[in-house]
Amino acid sequence: MEVTSIAFHTGSLLLALLAAVLLLWVNQERKHSNRLLAFILILFAAQNLIHILLFSQLILKAPWLLRAFAPTTFLIGPVVYIYFRSVLNDEIRFKKYDWLLLIPGILTIINFIPYYNLPEIEKIKYLNDHFYNSKPNQDSGRGILPTTIYYIIRVCWSGIFLFSCFRLISRFREKNKPEVLANNKILLNWLFTFNCILTAVWMVTLFNIFIPGISNMLPRVNNILFGATIFFICVQLFIRPQILYGVYQPISKAYLSIENEPTPKLLLDQSVQDIYTNNETIEKARESALNISPSDQLKYKNLVEDYFLEKKPFLQTEYTLEQLVKDIHVPRYILSALINREYGIGFRDFLNRYRIDYLKENLNNPSWKNLTLEAIGEQCGFHSRSTFINNFKRITGLTPSEYFKNKQEA
Repeated sequence: MEVTSIAFHTGSLLLALLAAVLLLWVNQERKHSNRLLAFILILFAAQNLIHILLFSQLILKAPWLLRAFAPTTFLIGPVVYIYFRSVLNDEIRFKKYDWLLLIPGILTIINFIPYYNLPEIEKIKYLNDHFYNSKPNQDSGRGILPTTIYYIIRVCWSGIFLFSCFRLISRFREKNKPEVLANNKILLNWLFTFNCILTAVWMVTLFNIFIPGISNMLPRVNNILFGATIFFICVQLFIRPQILYGVYQPISKAYLSIENEPTPKLLLDQSVQDIYTNNETIEKARESALNISPSDQLKYKNLVEDYFLEKKPFLQTEYTLEQLVKDIHVPRYILSALINREYGIGFRDFLNRYRIDYLKENLNNPSWKNLTLEAIGEQCGFHSRSTFINNFKRITGLTPSEYFKNKQEA
């Protein structure tokens, strides 16, 4: 049984890490939400690792690992909630007070200080007494709080965020029109399935705490279910390439703002206008956008480039594709297809290239003479020094300092 469990958890761990790698390095759309999902998978992989170490008894060689990842169990719920919120609300960064959700994890570290301070030989004795005896003792946890209280707090904390995730999905469905929901069907099904799977694990944990008659058999059930959960989540991701590989950017509430605005007839050919005004599915509209004539594509391209040249929206650090949709009154599916086809990059890279070009054009600007590198980056629309430097180097092959030095020597 232990060998099967080890193999199962190892497979789940490897799948979780593979999915995380794909989200971080292959999928270049919606980076904020992708990083959150990748972080969730890494947290799951860490829990898999603990189960592997426990089943194989390798944890006896590093007993400090038993409670090393305990604080991360309080992070899973909040990070899942922020992931749902970022996807459904098109957020591109954390909110101001999101860091407060780290507090329970910090308190968990404080709670397990008694275990952390145990000598290694005592930790090994604790593991043998509570996990490897033929009749293991009730797991006391060796924390400041009694084990039952600790687990009740953890399960209640996780339950709040699971409920909040269902609420986010429900509110999205209530506020958006049928065509928006149709376009986001795969995304919404994924989010709902993901949260249902996590809720199933949460319910088993709840039974383990409050139903004493079956609590003795549930630890092993919990372990197996947790591994199965991660495995199933990863499988769900792999069969949804739109989520994992970033095949498209789902449309959310931002699309509603353009549905109620008149679309200039100059910008859309008749076939697109018919689809747009008759409220047929957005999927058909996207197909039409991908088949626009070369002359119309040139019109859209000139419109975008003229707007960027005149208004310079890329200088706004928070500027998004949704805002461009509102500004020039062209549907998102057309803009997204246009930028990807004409320039071979996503909208974020499109913005950053304009920002770098703006810097090159204004390199000798007298008002920039005494500015720091970070301040120059802000003048160009970058929200942080690291983002500025990383994008500058990726686009030009040089750091800003190296580029400035070369220009001075030329």
